[in-house]
Amino acid sequence: MPGIASELNEEAFTIQPLGTHMKTMSDDELIYDISIFEARKEFCRWTINDATVAYYDHLIKEWSRRYQNKHIPRKAFSRREIIEEFALVWPDQYDD
Repeated sequence: MPGIASELNEEAFTIQPLGTHMKTMSDDELIYDISIFEARKEFCRWTINDATVAYYDHLIKEWSRRYQNKHIPRKAFSRREIIEEFALVWPDQYDD
């Protein structure tokens, strides 16, 4: 899993300012994390807080620093993928 989640799975990681961290991320990691935030905001907005908004804002700033006004490609996530990743899901929650 790209982005900060992959770092948390390592035994040790370095704490650093968001701007510094963003400079170490690949374009794919930026795109993935931007896409995840936007999908969470659409499907699980109760999981968004000030920290996630700050993280997202720094992702956008880093993309702009690298590419100015170039469009940010997005990855598509289904409601089900986001709910299963970020919210408690009861077995009968889905109709399909």
